[in-house]
Amino acid sequence: MKPELVDPVEWKELTDQFDNEFGYGVSKALLGDRAPVTISRGDTKSFYLVPRDWVGSLEEERTDFEVYSLGIRMGDLKEGKFRLSLQILDALAELTDKLLVVSQQGAEAFTYSRSIIKESVIKLDSHLKRGQRVIVLNKDGEVLGLAALSVDGNRLKRLASDRLVGKNLVDIGAYLRGA
Repeated sequence: MKPELVDPVEWKELTDQFDNEFGYGVSKALLGDRAPVTISRGDTKSFYLVPRDWVGSLEEERTDFEVYSLGIRMGDLKEGKFRLSLQILDALAELTDKLLVVSQQGAEAFTYSRSIIKESVIKLDSHLKRGQRVIVLNKDGEVLGLAALSVDGNRLKRLASDRLVGKNLVDIGAYLRGA
């Protein structure tokens, strides 16, 4: 498992997806002064952001160790679908308005792999659309994970309190559950 610089065409596709989903320029801001690299494992490609001065070391031919992780993990690409890592969500939350803020009770349920119902929602911008991935925050602004909206933001007020608002995609409780 040798780290490799990301193919420019593949990186463009990935950054276009990020910018389309989380806002124009988000991928450039995430990258900052780092370089994107990948590590392939079977049919899965993991993407990482590493300091640019690491690139020379990564390109050296090394046979004495295998690399499983490095830098900031962005996520994994498998079967054409990119899955964000929990590690990148804090940085992403600082750069986007695609956020869903939940109550303490909602935060606890979410971190146990449950989805979000209306009574747990403190804030959801009306411009967000059904199917949109959003970063879930608790009332203190701490990142809890990622959810997919099951309703348009402008329809939230019309929902009954027990109706589904966001489907849990990944949450910080996954570390404890070993998921």
